[in-house]
Amino acid sequence: MFFSDTLRAQINTSQRTNILFVVDASFSMKKDWEGGTKWRSAVRTLSEIADSISHLDNLYVGLRLFGHQYDEAESNCRDSKLEIPLTNNIKGKVQAKLATIKPKGITPIAYSIEKAVNDFGDDISSRNIMILITDGEESCAKDPCKISRELQERGIILKPFVISLGLPPAVVEMFNCVGQNVNVKSDSEFSRTLKNLVNETLVRTSLTINLLDNNNKPTETGCAVTFYDNQTSIAKQHIYHTLNAKGTPDTLVMSPLFDYDIQIHTLPELWIKDVKLLKNRHNEANVKAAQGYMSFGLQGILPSKSSLIERVKCLVHKRDSSDFFHVQTLNTEVKYLVGKYDLEILTLPRIYLSNVSIDPNKTTHIEIPQPGFLTINKGGDYYGAIFNDNKGTLQKLYDLKTEQKQEILTLQPGEYRIVYRSKLSKSGHNSIDKPITISSGSSISIRL
Repeated sequence: MFFSDTLRAQINTSQRTNILFVVDASFSMKKDWEGGTKWRSAVRTLSEIADSISHLDNLYVGLRLFGHQYDEAESNCRDSKLEIPLTNNIKGKVQAKLATIKPKGITPIAYSIEKAVNDFGDDISSRNIMILITDGEESCAKDPCKISRELQERGIILKPFVISLGLPPAVVEMFNCVGQNVNVKSDSEFSRTLKNLVNETLVRTSLTINLLDNNNKPTETGCAVTFYDNQTSIAKQHIYHTLNAKGTPDTLVMSPLFDYDIQIHTLPELWIKDVKLLKNRHNEANVKAAQGYMSFGLQGILPSKSSLIERVKCLVHKRDSSDFFHVQTLNTEVKYLVGKYDLEILTLPRIYLSNVSIDPNKTTHIEIPQPGFLTINKGGDYYGAIFNDNKGTLQKLYDLKTEQKQEILTLQPGEYRIVYRSKLSKSGHNSIDKPITISSGSSISIRL
């Protein structure tokens, strides 16, 4: 047995772990290497491991073989079978089953990985680990890399591992996209690698994410956090950051199988890249995340047509950036990271505010003037536009909708002009130019 009492204590967790061995039993596994044939090495080491981990709490082990039911000459691309369904009483079963198997077929690896979907069952809360053991490359027309990635993205497999048995470098490279890949060259190296790998899949560790305030204290919280495998960029875990009853960040139980990229869903978002978790000790990740608030509202009391005004949005940009990262609605208060931002408020005309400061644990109040309302009634079909009149310089704000008989516009206080002509008119000389003054809370009507 290769598990210590310390390791048994570490893997005594309430979350179920499933390990599925997907093992090559094709004709090439009869080849000799140190210690006998590759197949004998696989039988001996798998049997030892299965007996050692039998009856561990919440650990279930299964065995799928491929290339063992049909002769190599038949080239059967569906030669794959779940020989031992997941069980927490595996002792003796692997050795008994493998003793009856004679390698003889081809290597339908992609098909075997694909069938693992059903092997793991429907419990979405389980940690599903697949360990592929093979000495050959894909024999059929499917892509094992594509299928492995799909299963990881769907959350069916937490992490796949590949142990290649004495493969040439070019073939080993092909398996790197399937999962974490180790190419071994002898029986002793295979035995040591597989036992270490099973150990790693079972050990858990812990992590605290400290969101540091303006005084470098871990008091910030209340945001979602996503953990990605930084090799595949596949999301592995989502949590909502919490402070416990003592006011300190909660401790997370994590798998050390991955190096993580951690996305903190603040506004704007933060990243902690390439986080390597150490086994057998508590880990901490720190990031500066001091935050304040911004409220967005109107000056004064909402007028009767408030439903039109409430459509107004505020685009929040990082300083000197054309790309916005958040849309804040009117009459809301939102938390942002401390810093300076540019605001683009979608009124007519638009309002631009630069260098707006968000300070720690304070609220920055942004209030815009109440708009006025312009109702345009039409006695026919008209072409036209509304312009902002800035001391004689016109900026077009809005094109009239020709077929509509009435339009209601929400405009910021200021001077405007409407220029229009009848759709039936064939001369620009028939255009009409009217000045319009809009004041806060006013409501005026014009008829074309």
